[in-house]
Parts: sequence; C-alpha cells; structure tokens
Amino acid sequence: MRPMNGCEPEGENVIQVYLLEVGGLRLQMEETGSGEFIQNAAALPGWDKLTAWQQEKVAGCARPGTRAQSMGGQLLLQYGAHRQALTESPQDAPVRWRQLSYPQLLEEIPFPLPLQVAYAPGGKPYIRQEPWHYNLSHSGDYVALAVSDVPVGIDIQQMLPYKESLVKRFFAQEEAAVFESGVSVNNMEQGLTADRSPGTALFYRLWCRKEAYGKLKGTGLTEDVLKRNMLKDTGMRLYEYGELPGYYVCVCCEEEGRRCEMPNEAGGQELR
Repeated sequence: MRPMNGCEPEGENVIQVYLLEVGGLRLQMEETGSGEFIQNAAALPGWDKLTAWQQEKVAGCARPGTRAQSMGGQLLLQYGAHRQALTESPQDAPVRWRQLSYPQLLEEIPFPLPLQVAYAPGGKPYIRQEPWHYNLSHSGDYVALAVSDVPVGIDIQQMLPYKESLVKRFFAQEEAAVFESGVSVNNMEQGLTADRSPGTALFYRLWCRKEAYGKLKGTGLTEDVLKRNMLKDTGMRLYEYGELPGYYVCVCCEEEGRRCEMPNEAGGQELR
C-alpha cells in the first residue's frame, strides 16, 4: 500500500510486542488466600522463572488479579530479554505482534536472567546495562510488553463501557467535538464496534494513544498529554492493534522521519 500524501520513511525502528493472557493464572491465584500466597507461590507455574526482586514485586500486590497481571508482566520481561539475546532474521514490518499462551511462554524461558531494573526521572523503568528499552501495560486478563532499540511506550485497554463525562473532562476540544458530532474520523471504529455502543472504539483508541504517549515520555497522563489532540499528527509513530476481542493496544515511539498511514502485520496499523 502506498503511503498517503506520498510520504516515505527515512528509517525503521524495530519493536517487538508480546501479548499474554493471564486469566487462568488469576483463577489459580484466587484459590490461594492473600495470607498464604508467599507460602504457596513456589508451586505456581513460572515462579522459578523470576528473579528475587521480580518475585517480591509480584508478592507485594494486594489482590489476585493484580498479582496475576504483575507476574505475567515480569515473565514477559524475562521472555523479551531472552528473545533480545537471540539473533533473529530481519522483520518485514516495523512492529511484530505476538500473542503467547502461558504454557508456551514458560517453555521459552529456560532460566531467569539476572535483570536489574532502574528508574529514570519521572519513574519510567529500564533495565541496567542493556541496550534495549521496554514498557509494560496490563488491563483485564491481558498483559502487553513492548521491547525496542529505541524508547517506547505501550498501553492495552479492556474496552468496557465508558462514561461520556470523561470525554469532556479529559479529552482535547477537537476530540470531544468528534464525539458530539457522532461522526467517526478516518473510519476509526470500522470493524471494532459491532458489539459495542457507538464511540467505544474511538474512546479507547484515543485513550490508548494518550497512555502510550505519556508512557513513552515518562510523564504519565499529565494535563498536557490528556489535552493533546491525538487525532492529528503528534510527531510520534503510533502502532495500533485491535485483534484481541474486547481489547485495544497502542505502541508509541519517536518518529525518525516523515511517516504516514500504512498497514501493519497481524491486523496492526500504523498511524501518525
């Protein structure tokens, strides 16, 4: 597909995105009371694949759902680190999306790598003495990890019913105007709203963009990020994925060159 407006890229960043379903792990953790978690954690599949600090991070979560998300995220980080150590053939798309099952994930983590986490100003984590960047996100029963040779931000959202008041309160005026008009922009909801109320896909697409952008910058959802019009050129590359039923994913990285809309692998889409 030819890029819109004749724009051509000046270079490619390589981003690996891994998606993991942790609903089964959550159910398993719900069978164990919070007070008994530490004593029984060693019996959980994959517990031995984590370093001590990763285990402490998981154990520090108060609820089974958040513990499952945390453990899934830390296992994805181990998986991503192992994959980075492999020599892979060049990919034909700037983003490679991969959905993993829990058993498959564990099979591909032979042992826990001695990863050491540190935090940049603003709180964004990174792995010491490693040349790659990462970012984690979780929502519902899914966890997402983005790994890249450049700074990256990722967000995944379970598309639950949203409150219209959030649009007026947190979105840019141009974005809110789209909701008020009831008109979809650039077919943003095409194929995503068959079983949802009008506006749901657009809401979560914009929200994911804001979250991913804020996480890339390491600022989170500041007023500047929330009020930024994500319907227009942000000066960033936004890669989006809507192949998980009921979920939406966005990845954000710095723009190397003039980049316009083009198709992406496995249903993902790149938007400026």
